[in-house]
Amino acid sequence: MPRFMPWCLWSQEKFHSRPSHLPTVAASRKSFASAVARAPLLSCASPKPTGKKERRAMKNVRAVTEPDVLTIKVDMSDAVKEFEEKAEQLRSQWEESEWSLGEARASESRLERQLDEVREAYSQLEASHRDVTAQLRDEVRQRDEANWYLGELRAIHEALRQETRELIEQLAQTRKDVEVMRRVAEARQGDVDVERARRRAVEASLHAIQRHGERRAAVRRHLPDLVAEVRGPDGLLLFHGCPPNVSLTGLAFATGQSVDAAPDFVEITLHIPAIGQPIEGVGRLVWREAMEGSHQWGCELLDLLPDSRKGLEDVLASAA
Repeated sequence: MPRFMPWCLWSQEKFHSRPSHLPTVAASRKSFASAVARAPLLSCASPKPTGKKERRAMKNVRAVTEPDVLTIKVDMSDAVKEFEEKAEQLRSQWEESEWSLGEARASESRLERQLDEVREAYSQLEASHRDVTAQLRDEVRQRDEANWYLGELRAIHEALRQETRELIEQLAQTRKDVEVMRRVAEARQGDVDVERARRRAVEASLHAIQRHGERRAAVRRHLPDLVAEVRGPDGLLLFHGCPPNVSLTGLAFATGQSVDAAPDFVEITLHIPAIGQPIEGVGRLVWREAMEGSHQWGCELLDLLPDSRKGLEDVLASAA
């Protein structure tokens, strides 16, 4: 760019028309040049310059007067450089502003995405909260129902426990009553057995007297705690139990089955709790009678030791 830029003015000889702001043709050249020189300054008139930049700008302007031509030369290099620097600064500022705007827009987009994610998460949490609230209500309802059923079951359980206690007490009382009745029944059964044995003994004695005309000199007794064993010579057990009657001279016993080829002599063993040792001796079967589905036997004691006879006599005497 040239240091001085020429500005050509209009002349009367070159142009037949003039601008409206120039003076008339009759004016002098000097006044014409002065008017032309003042015209651009008036068109951009501004307050009186007070700074250094305005004074420096006025120094860069030179006016040259030639015949019929007024040339104004202005040095624009410093202004252009200043404008370029300002333009560069403005461009840098614009680029920075554009970059900041891009960052702001990116941040805005990111924040919008985060906001959308937060909204979506909030919607999901709200839905989950509704579901959890509904489940919690169901759990509370179920808990209340369970507590009600538990109370009912506890009441029923307490009633059953009370009934069980009453039944246990009744059962214990019933057991006591049954035990008493069992003891009474055993006592009655013992009495019945004794009476039955006495009856059988009396019947056997009666039959023996009627058949054999026997007159017993010894008194017959029934000893409930006496156990007699009758065995044949070969060791065959003919009888084991409590005989209906016993005396110093013999005893009677009954068997459920008949004994074929019964021996005449048998071995007798008497077990009496009052005597420490059993009484052993030899007996002879003197009679046999079948009655009421059983076989009655009469056995005579033939050989007893003196001590055994004395002990049996004492037992029979104490039972009288």
